[in-house]
Amino acid sequence: MTGSAPQSTGLMVVLAALLLSAGLEAQTPDRSTLDGVYSGDQAQHGRDVYLSACVSCHALDWYTGDAVRGWSGTPLDQLVDMLGTTMPKDNPGSLRRRDYVAVLAYILELNGLPPGPEPLSTGRSRLSAIRFTLTEEDR
Repeated sequence: MTGSAPQSTGLMVVLAALLLSAGLEAQTPDRSTLDGVYSGDQAQHGRDVYLSACVSCHALDWYTGDAVRGWSGTPLDQLVDMLGTTMPKDNPGSLRRRDYVAVLAYILELNGLPPGPEPLSTGRSRLSAIRFTLTEEDR
């Protein structure tokens, strides 16, 4: 039986290395809003939501340029949470999560950030991996 201990140890080392490498591959690096993280259709839906639920309190310039520069580096899940807990002002949290995410996609579009082929996810973990960034210098 003493001959099987080194084999067992070797097998455990190989398994541990495989698990570690699989875990590293599964992690996605942080992305930025400069990377095309929303779709044009999603931004259009966000525009529709903005026109029905937001425009009465917020002009478009509320969401662009210097007005949102302070968001730089903030994970998108935090921005969706902020929208969901504070808006609409007369009934916070009354929209569906996908609508809040779509409004955020519209805000990205308003700021000239590029769309991509896929819509912005509504999932918290996926949104937390994307940072709000307006310019390459802010990356």
